[in-house]
Amino acid sequence: MQYSISRNSSTSQFIQITLNLPCSAKEKINLQLAAWRPGRYELANYAQKIRGFEVFFKENKVSWEKKTKDLWQFESIEEGVYEIHYEFYANQMDAGGTWSDESQLYLNFGNFILEILDRKNDPIEVTIDFPKDYLSATALPYCGKNRWSATSYQHLIDSPFLASNNLQHYDYQVYDSTFHLWFNGEIHFDVEKLIKIFTSFSQCQIEAFGAFPAQDYHFIFQLLPYKHYHGVEHQFSTVITFGPAKSLADPSQMKELIGVSSHELYHFWNVCRIRPKGILPYDLSKEVYLNTGVVLEGVTTYMGDLFLLKSGFFNLQEYCTEILNKLLQKEFDSFGWQNQSITASSFDLWLDGYKAGIPDKKVSIYNRGALISLCLDLLLIKSGASLSQMMKVMWLQFGEKEIGYELADYKNIISSYIQDKSLIEGFFDKYIFGKDDLKPILITLLAEFGIQVDEEFDENNPLLHQCGVRILEGNIKQIHPESDAYFKLMIDDKILNIRKTDSIESFSNTDESLSINIERYGRILEVEIKKQNLNVFPRFKTSVIEVNKYTELWIG
Repeated sequence: MQYSISRNSSTSQFIQITLNLPCSAKEKINLQLAAWRPGRYELANYAQKIRGFEVFFKENKVSWEKKTKDLWQFESIEEGVYEIHYEFYANQMDAGGTWSDESQLYLNFGNFILEILDRKNDPIEVTIDFPKDYLSATALPYCGKNRWSATSYQHLIDSPFLASNNLQHYDYQVYDSTFHLWFNGEIHFDVEKLIKIFTSFSQCQIEAFGAFPAQDYHFIFQLLPYKHYHGVEHQFSTVITFGPAKSLADPSQMKELIGVSSHELYHFWNVCRIRPKGILPYDLSKEVYLNTGVVLEGVTTYMGDLFLLKSGFFNLQEYCTEILNKLLQKEFDSFGWQNQSITASSFDLWLDGYKAGIPDKKVSIYNRGALISLCLDLLLIKSGASLSQMMKVMWLQFGEKEIGYELADYKNIISSYIQDKSLIEGFFDKYIFGKDDLKPILITLLAEFGIQVDEEFDENNPLLHQCGVRILEGNIKQIHPESDAYFKLMIDDKILNIRKTDSIESFSNTDESLSINIERYGRILEVEIKKQNLNVFPRFKTSVIEVNKYTELWIG
């Protein structure tokens, strides 16, 4: 089958798509559009961006009908090549979207390519029309004359494409593999310095798994003029959107770009190849419920950062400051862990996994998953192994053999390396299937590895620490569930004044209660809350106290 993609107007953001499909006589053709995309477990319903759907045979229209919101069906009249025409609105600029404007054509094929249900493994050829002054970046094999080939639908949707008149290309070599760096947008950093960093963490990751089954791998960067941060993994490439591009002159912002890049490369093994049973292969027509988010994103988040430590980009104190502090702060600023386990939050990704959601309902499979992975790694190191070794076993047993795993498989592999089986059984029951507080075990384990965790309270913010009320730009954004304020104030209440002053800090000199004037949905109210000295919402600070034998094993 052959796809042709073109644009009547680059700035309309509609792309025109034609599928030439050979059919037998009286064949019933089912054309399925994806409802979600790999790497993001939420419904996107891409069919809402399709218009002008038509089927032709020998220039005559063929009748068709829609069977579901994203499934089209027609029956072939006689043997021959049928043409399916439609347009897609390419207006989503992120690492998983599709975008058209006067300077680029950026395609994630899973957004708009139709899967022929009875021909899932048929090869596909794609012709893409774009201006002659554009360069193009993709992991798809090139066939010549703006043509690329894919071995199957799954191969095509896992191979993003970018063509632009502002695309710059660099590469580096690790063992027998070439890594391509494609930058679309302004470059405000030292590329050669970046290549050295990428070479180091790439080499460390490859050595950890013992194999990198790809001759070429592509980092495709969209460097945007506005604030943005997103990355999506693919079998032989990743797309990373980051902005504003000028901010990458700042070392702190460059660390963010390097961090997401290491994260996405780790996905080459974990997710792209080491996959749960539910997504091997992908069924993009409906939700696929998974309880393995702790492995999919938790392990990847932890390992992506850890390899920046192992490769020498961070020293240990920098790792504590740049990574651990942030993970701890995000975990314990929320109370979602009291209400939902990480397995339940993984299952519920389809509901609210990628937005804030209601207060304290869930945990982040990325953040809590990373801290759980840290604990498992430290437990394993104390037993003479490591989480990195466990993931290599996962690669050899599941990824390399293209066999889907279950969460029980992951647990069993870890248990096999620890003499006290009840330790891992209890850990999974408490922190993965359960809702226990991670803080005590984290503090204990980190201390054994020479890292101290301190909790600090800002004396100039008593409303936060003593009363449990977090304010942002004058509005209440969080209320501690154990505070008196939890029963009297509401999220998004606007604080007008406190004790007839404009200074929140004045509370430090008050007695046992505090009068607050608020605006709540147009009403002006006066609320009195008790001063409780709760000492909540601390700021976490981790410090290296000593480097011992465990620390040395951990950082490699």
